[in-house]
Amino acid sequence: MRSVASAVYLITSRGDEGDVGMTATAACSLSFDPMSVLICVNRSASIMRTLETSQRFVLNILSSADAGVATAFGSPAGRADRFAGGDWYDLDGMPALKTSLSSISCDIASGMDFGTHRIFAGTVRHVDNRPGLSELLYCNGSFRGLSAE
Repeated sequence: MRSVASAVYLITSRGDEGDVGMTATAACSLSFDPMSVLICVNRSASIMRTLETSQRFVLNILSSADAGVATAFGSPAGRADRFAGGDWYDLDGMPALKTSLSSISCDIASGMDFGTHRIFAGTVRHVDNRPGLSELLYCNGSFRGLSAE
Protein backbone atom coordinates (compact mmCIF):
# COMPACT_ATOMS: atom_id res chain seq x y z
CA MET A 1 0.00 0.00 0.00
CA ARG A 2 3.04 2.27 0.35
CA SER A 3 3.01 2.87 -3.41
CA VAL A 4 -0.66 3.92 -3.48
CA ALA A 5 -1.20 7.67 -3.14
CA SER A 6 -3.41 8.55 -0.16
CA ALA A 7 -4.93 11.74 1.16
CA VAL A 8 -3.24 13.00 4.32
CA TYR A 9 -5.34 13.65 7.41
CA LEU A 10 -4.71 15.22 10.77
CA ILE A 11 -6.86 13.77 13.55
CA THR A 12 -7.16 16.16 16.50
CA SER A 13 -8.97 16.06 19.82
CA ARG A 14 -9.05 17.83 23.16
CA GLY A 15 -9.09 16.29 26.62
CA ASP A 16 -7.93 16.75 30.19
CA GLU A 17 -4.29 16.61 29.04
CA GLY A 18 -4.91 19.35 26.44
CA ASP A 19 -4.89 19.26 22.65
CA VAL A 20 -3.61 16.14 20.92
CA GLY A 21 -3.25 15.08 17.31
CA MET A 22 -1.74 12.65 14.85
CA THR A 23 -1.10 12.46 11.12
CA ALA A 24 -2.95 9.63 9.37
CA THR A 25 -3.70 8.19 5.95
CA ALA A 26 -6.22 5.59 7.18
CA ALA A 27 -9.48 7.54 7.12
CA CYS A 28 -12.45 7.69 4.76
CA SER A 29 -16.11 8.55 4.38
CA LEU A 30 -18.46 5.89 5.73
CA SER A 31 -22.09 6.84 5.19
CA PHE A 32 -24.24 9.72 4.01
CA ASP A 33 -27.11 8.77 6.33
CA PRO A 34 -26.05 9.19 9.04
CA MET A 35 -23.21 11.36 7.73
CA SER A 36 -20.11 9.64 9.11
CA VAL A 37 -16.42 8.89 8.65
CA LEU A 38 -13.97 6.16 9.68
CA ILE A 39 -10.56 6.71 11.26
CA CYS A 40 -8.03 4.00 12.11
CA VAL A 41 -5.66 4.63 15.01
CA ASN A 42 -2.86 2.44 16.34
CA ARG A 43 -3.87 1.47 19.87
CA SER A 44 -0.38 2.44 21.11
CA ALA A 45 -0.73 6.03 19.78
CA SER A 46 -0.66 8.81 22.36
CA ILE A 47 -4.00 10.18 21.11
CA MET A 48 -5.90 7.01 22.08
CA ARG A 49 -6.58 7.96 25.72
CA THR A 50 -8.07 11.30 24.68
CA LEU A 51 -10.23 9.74 21.96
CA GLU A 52 -11.55 7.18 24.42
CA THR A 53 -12.37 9.72 27.13
CA SER A 54 -13.61 12.66 25.01
CA GLN A 55 -15.43 10.49 22.44
CA ARG A 56 -14.86 13.30 19.89
CA PHE A 57 -12.39 14.24 17.18
CA VAL A 58 -11.81 16.53 14.22
CA LEU A 59 -10.73 15.02 10.91
CA ASN A 60 -8.70 17.66 9.06
CA ILE A 61 -8.14 16.85 5.38
CA LEU A 62 -4.75 18.44 4.72
CA SER A 63 -3.87 20.80 1.89
CA SER A 64 -0.52 21.13 0.15
CA ALA A 65 0.26 24.04 2.51
CA ASP A 66 0.07 21.65 5.47
CA ALA A 67 3.08 19.39 4.76
CA GLY A 68 5.04 20.89 7.67
CA VAL A 69 2.16 20.32 10.07
CA ALA A 70 1.78 16.74 8.81
CA THR A 71 5.48 16.11 9.43
CA ALA A 72 5.34 17.61 12.96
CA PHE A 73 2.33 15.49 13.95
CA GLY A 74 3.72 12.36 12.29
CA SER A 75 6.73 12.09 14.57
CA PRO A 76 6.88 11.38 18.31
CA ALA A 77 9.62 14.01 18.63
CA GLY A 78 8.47 17.46 19.72
CA ARG A 79 5.03 16.29 20.84
CA ALA A 80 4.65 19.24 23.23
CA ASP A 81 5.24 21.79 20.44
CA ARG A 82 3.04 20.29 17.70
CA PHE A 83 0.33 22.96 17.96
CA ALA A 84 2.90 25.80 17.85
CA GLY A 85 2.90 25.57 14.04
CA GLY A 86 -0.24 25.91 11.96
CA ASP A 87 -3.23 28.24 12.06
CA TRP A 88 -5.70 26.78 14.59
CA TYR A 89 -9.28 27.56 15.57
CA ASP A 90 -11.96 25.97 17.75
CA LEU A 91 -14.49 23.73 16.01
CA ASP A 92 -17.11 22.38 18.41
CA GLY A 93 -14.61 22.84 21.25
CA MET A 94 -11.75 20.98 19.53
CA PRO A 95 -8.67 22.14 17.60
CA ALA A 96 -9.09 22.45 13.83
CA LEU A 97 -6.64 23.62 11.17
CA LYS A 98 -7.69 26.69 9.13
CA THR A 99 -5.46 25.78 6.17
CA SER A 100 -6.89 22.28 5.65
CA LEU A 101 -9.21 21.44 2.74
CA SER A 102 -11.90 20.49 5.26
CA SER A 103 -12.29 20.18 9.01
CA ILE A 104 -14.94 17.69 10.11
CA SER A 105 -15.97 17.50 13.77
CA CYS A 106 -17.33 14.12 14.88
CA ASP A 107 -18.73 12.24 17.83
CA ILE A 108 -17.44 8.69 18.15
CA ALA A 109 -20.41 6.40 17.49
CA SER A 110 -18.58 3.07 17.75
CA GLY A 111 -15.20 1.41 17.65
CA MET A 112 -13.72 -1.99 17.09
CA ASP A 113 -10.24 -3.44 17.38
CA PHE A 114 -8.52 -5.08 14.45
CA GLY A 115 -4.89 -6.11 14.70
CA THR A 116 -2.85 -3.26 16.14
CA HIS A 117 -5.51 -0.63 15.46
CA ARG A 118 -8.88 0.60 16.66
CA ILE A 119 -11.34 1.58 13.95
CA PHE A 120 -13.61 4.45 15.00
CA ALA A 121 -16.86 5.39 13.27
CA GLY A 122 -17.52 9.08 13.80
CA THR A 123 -20.91 10.73 13.33
CA VAL A 124 -20.38 14.13 11.71
CA ARG A 125 -21.42 17.17 13.74
CA HIS A 126 -20.07 19.97 11.55
CA VAL A 127 -18.08 20.40 8.32
CA ASP A 128 -15.97 23.42 7.34
CA ASN A 129 -14.94 23.16 3.66
CA ARG A 130 -12.39 25.52 2.12
CA PRO A 131 -12.65 25.43 -1.69
CA GLY A 132 -9.76 26.30 -3.97
CA LEU A 133 -6.97 24.64 -2.00
CA SER A 134 -4.67 21.94 -3.38
CA GLU A 135 -4.67 18.51 -1.77
CA LEU A 136 -1.76 16.91 0.07
CA LEU A 137 -1.01 13.30 -0.85
CA TYR A 138 1.41 10.75 0.59
CA CYS A 139 3.07 8.12 -1.59
CA ASN A 140 6.31 6.12 -1.37
CA GLY A 141 7.45 7.94 1.77
CA SER A 142 6.95 11.53 0.60
CA PHE A 143 4.32 14.22 0.29
CA ARG A 144 3.09 15.34 -3.11
CA GLY A 145 0.07 16.80 -4.88
CA LEU A 146 -1.79 16.06 -8.08
CA SER A 147 -0.53 17.60 -11.27
CA ALA A 148 -2.99 18.65 -13.95
CA GLU A 149 -2.30 17.01 -17.30
